[in-house]
Amino acid sequence: MHLIKPAMNNSIIHSYKEIEEILNTSNLSFENLKYLAKEVSANTWSPYSHFPVGAVVVGIDQSKKPKVFSGTNVEPTISQSVCAERNAIFNGISAGYKKFIALAVSVPKALEKWTDKSELNLLTPCGACREVLSQKLDPKGIILLDGHERTFTPKELLPHPLLDQNKLKTLTIEEMDALDLARAALHNAHVPYSKEKYGVSMLVENINEKYSAATLDSASFACSAEPIKSVFGAYTASGSIKNSRNKIKAIVFAFPFVKYPSGDTLQLISDYCEPKTKIIIDNMGVTTIEELLPWAFKL
Repeated sequence: MHLIKPAMNNSIIHSYKEIEEILNTSNLSFENLKYLAKEVSANTWSPYSHFPVGAVVVGIDQSKKPKVFSGTNVEPTISQSVCAERNAIFNGISAGYKKFIALAVSVPKALEKWTDKSELNLLTPCGACREVLSQKLDPKGIILLDGHERTFTPKELLPHPLLDQNKLKTLTIEEMDALDLARAALHNAHVPYSKEKYGVSMLVENINEKYSAATLDSASFACSAEPIKSVFGAYTASGSIKNSRNKIKAIVFAFPFVKYPSGDTLQLISDYCEPKTKIIIDNMGVTTIEELLPWAFKL
């Protein structure tokens, strides 16, 4: 078994207080960052969601001098949509910045409509954005979200909890069959460019058919096919998504090494599964979607 790949995000910040000092010396208070995020939300291109979002991220150079980069959500098509958080960080990366210490997100339209505090859990970054934040925001970095008085760290939003491998020994025969399907899919993955392959399978109540898929590369990496989307597509095409009896019991992952599913993959699972839906990861253990993606849209 291989070890988990080391995190790409090595901290150069020693404390939360250090970040506050860097921000304050440049007149970048939390309130100022939120205000800037709200301002940029007016530039949204969101013809599908009609949900303007603005974000600003603070990058630092080698001398820890801060610079602000902004982004808003853009939706040329549903599948090509990019969130404000990622656009802000990508703008900073394009300018040569490799480390970021603070992110503020504003969703003014939602705050105008929603008065129930429980609805504010919806105002958290999606799984894809959390994946980028976990890699590019300093581990002690500050995440400021509309409607939340508290701040968040990348690990709070994408925790990668420790899993117990022994739980794999308690799988049912049905779950073991699903794991074998995911392993077979992994073996058949076609990844001549990225070399990033995995297999996935889905276990559904009251359905004998098992759904499975593998990674399929495109010469343009952004157009590669994610197996989790293929599996959900087949599940939906069968009409199962409309039948409450055909609830998803488990999602099973097989990777060539020990690895967590990416944030965008977890987001799709969170959209269509119950919080307690079982997630089985080969060579790692068993968990649930709410443990892998806390504070998600419907949790």
